[in-house]
Amino acid sequence: RKLPLSQPVGFIVTDAMDIKVLEVEDQPAHTFLSIRYGETRKQGPCRANETFTFPAGQQPKAFTVDVLRKVASTQVSLAGITAVGGSLNNVEIQSLDIGDAPMKASFAASWRSMEPEEKTAASRGRNAAERARQYMESSGIQPFLQEMFTQLLERKPRDYLDFMADFIEQKREEVEHLDAGDIDFSSEPGLGDEALPGFVDFPLPDISKHNSLAMAVLRSPELSDALPRLATLRTSMDVTLARCIKAAVDCPGHPLVKVAGAYAGDAESYEVFKEFFDPLIAAMNPGYPKQGRPSAAGPVPLDSDLSKISDDAVDSSGCYVVFTSLEARRNVTGFKMPMCCSQTERRDVERIVSNAKLRGTYLPLRSSKSCPALPIGMAAYQEERLRKVGMLLTEPDSKIKLAAGFGRHWPDARGVFVCDSPGTYIWVNEEDHFRFFARQEGCELKHLYERLVKAMNSVADATQTADGERCGFASSPRHGWVTSDPSRLGAALRVTMTLRIPRLANAVDVVSLCQSLNLECDSSTSAISGNLWQIHSSAAVGLTEVELMNSWIKACSLLVNLEQRLEKGQSMFEVLPGMGLDYPGQLPLLGACPEEMPDISSCCSLVATCLRSSPELYAAHRSLSTSTGIGLGPCLRPGVDREAGKQRTASGLVAGDEECLETFRPLFLCIHEQLENVVPELPAFSHDNSEMPCKWVKVEMRRNLAGARFAPSCSKEERREVERLLVSCLQTQEVVATVRGQYYPLAFSTSYAPMPNGMDPQEERTLVELGQVFGFPRSPAELSAGIGRDWPDARGAFILEGAESDGQTVLWINQADHLRLRCFVAGGQMELAYDALQGLADRIEKAVKDSHGTGFARHTDFGYLTTDSLHMGAGVQFTAAVPLRHLHSRPEFRPLCALLNLVESYRDGCTELSSYPAPNLSSEELLRQTLQSLRFLVSLEKKLVDDVAIEEDLQALGII
Repeated sequence: RKLPLSQPVGFIVTDAMDIKVLEVEDQPAHTFLSIRYGETRKQGPCRANETFTFPAGQQPKAFTVDVLRKVASTQVSLAGITAVGGSLNNVEIQSLDIGDAPMKASFAASWRSMEPEEKTAASRGRNAAERARQYMESSGIQPFLQEMFTQLLERKPRDYLDFMADFIEQKREEVEHLDAGDIDFSSEPGLGDEALPGFVDFPLPDISKHNSLAMAVLRSPELSDALPRLATLRTSMDVTLARCIKAAVDCPGHPLVKVAGAYAGDAESYEVFKEFFDPLIAAMNPGYPKQGRPSAAGPVPLDSDLSKISDDAVDSSGCYVVFTSLEARRNVTGFKMPMCCSQTERRDVERIVSNAKLRGTYLPLRSSKSCPALPIGMAAYQEERLRKVGMLLTEPDSKIKLAAGFGRHWPDARGVFVCDSPGTYIWVNEEDHFRFFARQEGCELKHLYERLVKAMNSVADATQTADGERCGFASSPRHGWVTSDPSRLGAALRVTMTLRIPRLANAVDVVSLCQSLNLECDSSTSAISGNLWQIHSSAAVGLTEVELMNSWIKACSLLVNLEQRLEKGQSMFEVLPGMGLDYPGQLPLLGACPEEMPDISSCCSLVATCLRSSPELYAAHRSLSTSTGIGLGPCLRPGVDREAGKQRTASGLVAGDEECLETFRPLFLCIHEQLENVVPELPAFSHDNSEMPCKWVKVEMRRNLAGARFAPSCSKEERREVERLLVSCLQTQEVVATVRGQYYPLAFSTSYAPMPNGMDPQEERTLVELGQVFGFPRSPAELSAGIGRDWPDARGAFILEGAESDGQTVLWINQADHLRLRCFVAGGQMELAYDALQGLADRIEKAVKDSHGTGFARHTDFGYLTTDSLHMGAGVQFTAAVPLRHLHSRPEFRPLCALLNLVESYRDGCTELSSYPAPNLSSEELLRQTLQSLRFLVSLEKKLVDDVAIEEDLQALGII
């Protein structure tokens, strides 16, 4: 182009030509561009925004683009080359394609003579350094040391000598592994022609001490009548129920580790044996109906449309998302799944991926003889490369998978398809026919999903019947995509992100926060370090891939936003649904409810049970409201919302104020009828009145102030007034005359003048772990009930120093109720703890009456009024931590606790037993009943310790 007229007249100056790459699609790995423009050629990386500049000169009308691929690379040492020259023979050049063997080449090199010059001390030092460098390169020490020191600096171990010694030993083992020959798996149990020997066919052996979810379903009364019929059924591919449950029968498992235990042998298994599989799926997915997805709900849609996935960036800054991984499972229609398939079927599945129009390399496992192109499988160096990058498919080593049959004929027809797209690969014939992976650093989630879908579509297109028709992947109208493991049904997609969220991890319990966002984060495995956390998508049954991806993007974007807010010193709760923002629900917070009752077919709450049996209750109360404007919507939302209503032990009905008990009286009565607490007459047992052998006991009381609206409906100002009133009363000598106490407002609460920003977040975290302060609400039921509104404003804990009766007493303000009193006492003096706490509650009520004019809210029929209708009546709960090691391990323990109206859990080597709500009992009656039940369990434990049978006692109660 011509320059402006300021340039000298008579000259035409041509600028350099810039050719810029705007976009690159379907780029293979290790490629670069070579562009020729005129007589000049330039090379550079094959990537977007790369610019190639050519000098002025000729102006041709076209340019040539060559895409070149770098196939191999190595560094060649010149050690040993003499002054007269020398040759370098058989230099091994490592291939960059994991499927190609190294290249070999020979070179000649010689030194040019130089004028002799006097060697100074410095030159001698340089020569020594050069010789050292040459030795380290030729012997392979350099990369070894670089890897060791890189890991050393990353991990910073306290004992660096032990770390380096372990590293050297690990490398020695790797070398020995490479030198080892092929492994013959045929003689290994479970890896030969048959699965681990065990259960073959009905009738079942004794499964009373088995702990898997599958065994719990088989023991359930609902299945007892249908089981003999199911035992005789077979799918069209000859799969039996006995084959599906073999792993669960052969592996009793541990009472604290609940696994499914059963696998599907083919897609048809979920329909032929649905009376077994539907309750099993429901046990793994709260809210999924035991009878399966109702036909009225229609088929589960299958939707992987990329255009429907949100374009929102999880981390636009690139500072928080470290790594992202996608995994999808698919099985081919018309084939038995890997647990049951024959060797021929497995090879047919392998042939599908070998024939797929997918760019990449298929590498059958070492010693596999099923692939004609590689008749003995991949080479040792390829196996080691895959192992190092975490892509290698390895033999199953757990007893439950070997018993199921996943290891049969190992490693025949198993392998890894490594795609040209970076980070994309496929496992063939592992637990499912295909497991597709796509992973990369950063958070380009939609681009990663696009690569995954392309790989799946290519393989699906290669599935053909004998007539040449496309089979596709197996799916079910009731479940979505079908997988061997019932826990992976639905979208059959799992998303994992590694997030850098140090401030969020210090401020809150990340595991609990993820649960509230419907994510998974196991503290034992997901906390890579204090800064990095692995977050996973939860179960995907009933969801499409698009729904799962969009919910994931929204949830993880929120986690990143929370970390950014904490970096700025801001409260994170303002942007959390149900705490700063309204929690989405099916019923309105204000006004009348819709004429048509929401779909509650999958809800497990007590109120949902009431409404299913008496739907007229909804129609009669949907447009009613109290004098303060509280309608049925906010009271009913926790029981009917999609996620909140999944909890089986929840009432699902809350009260917004005292008047709700009269306005919606039939609904509250229906809840209480289901909570009738009657313990049967116990067999005679010996006990004394001495202290029970407990680690500790706990008493809790819930109270609300009369005349004030409760947590689901109160305003911010009303909540602050409750805080002011209770804190002022607790600071009087009449209430805590013999002990001292201090009020700790939650971090970021601005309602308490002496601590205008609340306590320190780290201090709060410590107190939450000690059980002295409550954390934010995380369950969908709590959030849907409105417990978290305006969190954490006007909430806190009053901690008594030197608590009542030498125990630990704390008083929670504005958690779910206005006041929650908790007293822990070491040992088994439950009566003493109750008396002390009741006395404190009486003094508080008197102080509130003197200041406010009214005490705690009561009702003539419902007793003490609490937010959750589950706790109305006495408004008290008793808990004891009892060592019941022998009794707890027996399968009769859980039904025995239910019969005694006790809720059991296990923690820190003790069984924690809590009284179940009893609206028909007074506090004293519930205390006596709880103590009687606990003493009976202690007597049974003593018998077991003394090798005395307890079957007669269990038979008297109808347990066995």
